[in-house]
Amino acid sequence: MNNTHTLLRPYNEAEIEDLRQLERAAHRRYLSLKEYEKFATTPAINPERFRTGMTRVAEYAGHRAGYIIVQPLDDMLYIASLMVDDGMSGKGIGQRLLMWAEEYASATGASGTCLATFRVPRWNAPWYRKLGYAEMPEGRIGPNLQAILDRHATFLDMTTRTAMWKPTGACPE
Repeated sequence: MNNTHTLLRPYNEAEIEDLRQLERAAHRRYLSLKEYEKFATTPAINPERFRTGMTRVAEYAGHRAGYIIVQPLDDMLYIASLMVDDGMSGKGIGQRLLMWAEEYASATGASGTCLATFRVPRWNAPWYRKLGYAEMPEGRIGPNLQAILDRHATFLDMTTRTAMWKPTGACPE
């Protein structure tokens, strides 16, 4: 992982549309997977989500390269969105953003970080698994995360999705 050129900073209101464009570009990766092609053209995250969560922007070698939005949820820190620019994959940007979220969770006393993601694409659940995340036991899913999963079920095939978590202080395998 090469984080020597990655700087994390808070977002500013003026760049929300640029961050949404970055998300649209990141979603183009789904074009390479026949079953997931439709996600390449899904609308970008609602601008309000940047305001209701805590957002960090990653700059790599002076260029905006990704972002993460987190929010407290149940007794954890929920990763609402983690995006890396399509052309910046493999530079450790996503991992640096994720490390920030884990450090923030620890600093705020959260029991861990959690998220909902696709099971299959290598940049979804397999990537998180490599970084120490595991499928969340059903009994560990709190009411607010369950509400998010229930909302996802209205427009996604939930057999393709999984809730994952990493307890605070856990190390990658």
